[in-house]
Amino acid sequence: MDFTLNKAVTGNYDFLLKRLAQLDPSIRWSIKAVPFKSTRSTEQNSRLWKLYNDLGAYIGHSPDEVHQLCGYKFLRELKTVNGEPVEVIKSTTKLNTKEMTEYQEAIEHWAAEIGFVWEVAA
Repeated sequence: MDFTLNKAVTGNYDFLLKRLAQLDPSIRWSIKAVPFKSTRSTEQNSRLWKLYNDLGAYIGHSPDEVHQLCGYKFLRELKTVNGEPVEVIKSTTKLNTKEMTEYQEAIEHWAAEIGFVWEVAA
């Protein structure tokens, strides 16, 4: 069960308590509460794919290829798997709005370094 608590929504807490009461008591449950972080916005996603498209046209690659390239360049992180370091690429779908902004800024900065000037449509 994935649930977002929101004081502004009437009955939100009561609904959560009812859902928790419905859990099978014969099973051990682990419940984790973390602060809510908004994921990337639809506008950010649209802007990102426009950037991929325009940058791709400049460097001679498809938007999907630019997506892969930029993910590798800017979203790599090390995870430990079975005691060994493994390089993984964080999905843009997992970025919150702040991380998405920083990711796009990193792409634009790199693109400028290779001579690409992006005329963002107003």
